[in-house]
Amino acid sequence: MQVEVTLEETAVLIRWKKRSDNHVLVRMKAEAILYASRGVDVGIIAEMVERTERTVQEWLAEWRATRMCSVLTGHAGNQNAAKLTRTQKEELKAILAQPPSRSGVHAEFWDVPAIREVVKILFDVEYQADSSYQLLLRLCGLSFKLPDPFDEHRNEKAITRRMAEVKTQVNALLDAGWEVYTADEVRLEHEAETRRMWLPRGQRTKLSVDRQKTSQSFFGALSLTSKKVKLYPIEGNQNTEQTILSLDRLQRETETEKIAVVLDNARFHHAKALTALYEPGRLLERITPVFLPPYAPDHNPVEHVRNTAKNNTANIQRETPEETFGAFASYITGRAFDYDFEHLPLRETRNDFVS
Repeated sequence: MQVEVTLEETAVLIRWKKRSDNHVLVRMKAEAILYASRGVDVGIIAEMVERTERTVQEWLAEWRATRMCSVLTGHAGNQNAAKLTRTQKEELKAILAQPPSRSGVHAEFWDVPAIREVVKILFDVEYQADSSYQLLLRLCGLSFKLPDPFDEHRNEKAITRRMAEVKTQVNALLDAGWEVYTADEVRLEHEAETRRMWLPRGQRTKLSVDRQKTSQSFFGALSLTSKKVKLYPIEGNQNTEQTILSLDRLQRETETEKIAVVLDNARFHHAKALTALYEPGRLLERITPVFLPPYAPDHNPVEHVRNTAKNNTANIQRETPEETFGAFASYITGRAFDYDFEHLPLRETRNDFVS
């Protein structure tokens, strides 16, 4: 009992079959339809999905009648047939390639209410279930992901201008033999968390954890020449005093006479107690500060270092804070990071770039 499935439908069914957050029956139906599209016998399909042959035959009959919505029937309140024609779906795909505001919808991003309004106005079609609109969003190439959270005060034009100046200045200093660091502070938290685990079927177990939160801040400086990071623990809070101590240690551990340190616009980086120390004859006279534009931490290479380290160490639960902080420090100091202002990793949607 073979059924016809388009390439577009096949791609969606495969995603649904793999998604662990879908209903079990949705995954079973998707799997059964995919098998049937390859000509697999109904008896074998029934055995694979652990259902009767009659049930599988009913699923395939529903697929012929209502296509994709038959897979969701009974679980997401979806009782809609495919109301939009293929031509209308292509037109909708072109519309969803633009921000909603350009389509006359009072929204900043596409969601179910926004697409419902467009489909109703343009095609006089209205689905009963949100899942139908979610399917349309997927078919039109959109995916459900967290957006990049940037500060509302961020000025892209001003950032572009200032970053051009920073790059020119940094390149000139590197050509003149200076050591240039990009620096910033980072705060880590350790909290015991119960992860999912494999347990005997039908049994429960208990895991003793310490729910006490502990944090540790570090000052990190990425060398643009060696591509290595110097990481210094901060005692207590991030403040001007701790920045002075870290910068002093940084210059003492740097052989090059002239040093430039690229910093963000944190208030304590501009404190008079710190800026006065850059003058000749003062504690930090070997250091020349270079400041990034406001609200642009994503342009600081060392920010990407710390996010890379967090992403690669956060998936393992350590028993003690010392183990958590030690794993982070070892990851950063134990390898080189080929990041500079011209070569930064692609920005991910889950990040810490909020200043």
